[in-house]
Amino acid sequence: MANVRGADLLDVEAFVRETHGAAAVERVREALGEPLRVMFRRSIREADWYPLDVLKFYLTTAKALLEPGSSDFFRREGHFAAQRRRQGPLEPMVGTPERRAHFARVVWHMFYDTGWLEVVGDSPETAFARIHGFPASPELCERFRGIWEGMAGGPFRAEEWRCVLRGDPYCELHLVPA
Repeated sequence: MANVRGADLLDVEAFVRETHGAAAVERVREALGEPLRVMFRRSIREADWYPLDVLKFYLTTAKALLEPGSSDFFRREGHFAAQRRRQGPLEPMVGTPERRAHFARVVWHMFYDTGWLEVVGDSPETAFARIHGFPASPELCERFRGIWEGMAGGPFRAEEWRCVLRGDPYCELHLVPA
């Protein structure tokens, strides 16, 4: 079973709170059902591991309740999460393109216990990411595009050139000028 750090769950709740208000967080929690509602009402610990399916379910529930017609909800949440982490504890590892490329695998394993991230390319301007062995889903793929954009910290748009959901051996993200 794939797991994520509690930091991801805290980031998605912070996104809901910031974009829709505190009452929206409670609406989403109520819609999650009893076991997850109890888990979210307890203290989610940033460094603890939680099932990846909990993150996916929270994301899809929040979108369905708060922005059912949105085409960029997951991407915006990923961008928000990346900005929070980039401006906080990850800043020493992701503050420059060179450091992001160098520490990409380390940062990946700080948040996910399955799969791995490969940065391909010899310069920050041409480097791109490949995600291997991760249980892809439409909402997580879109969220990763937002994370990649948020970590870049500039006017970029992440494009997915390959995806395991389309039969490719890995997911591949490239940054292009926005």
